[in-house]
Amino acid sequence: MPGPDLFDVPAGCTAFLTVQARECTVSHHWTCEGDPEGTHWRVSLDQDGPYYLSYTDAEFRWLRGWSLRSDSTTVLVEPEDDPASLTELLETGSDTMVFSLMVEGQTGRFRRDYTGFDSLTGGEVTVDGRTLMVTEFTYQYGVDGGARRVEGNQFVHEGWRMFFGGVETVTEPDGTSYEYNNSPMEFAEPGEPGFLTTRPIYDCGDMMSAAPAVPVWRVRQ
Repeated sequence: MPGPDLFDVPAGCTAFLTVQARECTVSHHWTCEGDPEGTHWRVSLDQDGPYYLSYTDAEFRWLRGWSLRSDSTTVLVEPEDDPASLTELLETGSDTMVFSLMVEGQTGRFRRDYTGFDSLTGGEVTVDGRTLMVTEFTYQYGVDGGARRVEGNQFVHEGWRMFFGGVETVTEPDGTSYEYNNSPMEFAEPGEPGFLTTRPIYDCGDMMSAAPAVPVWRVRQ
């Protein structure tokens, strides 16, 4: 049974992976009985507990998402003009996407349109004994005042068929930008230390982790 410091997945579901990442984040991934094959759930936690829940499929399409603190939800509008496809990325080295999310929250309900691409750089990194392929990506969507652009590098594990965050830059319509680093640092599968822990350990509070960082990969200009 889960202890006080372990995350308890819903009944009928089985957790398969815990990821410790930079910027004081830990996430847990699980599958549930009755869900379509290839779909899985992820919850992200920081020092204050869970803050985001998502549901994706085998192509890593963003089917549903819940911002747990702002009480907002997103739902993929289907069919998409150009669905995101992890299969295409792995087979050809690149993938384009054009899709929309329906967003509902305290400010109302609206549609957000996305365009973007993913591509494999050909680089690989090893994180906690697992080999990850390096990607570069860009996507943008409309906000008040224009388009918000997100670009950077992420990581893909072919066996898990999952993306993991990396060093990414967000640019607002007025040209201001900020960078964040959600690179994975440790993986724990069932039976391994740290599996289902609710405590993030990297970059938390005033005590920065002394562990070496994942190599920084940036979008080629």
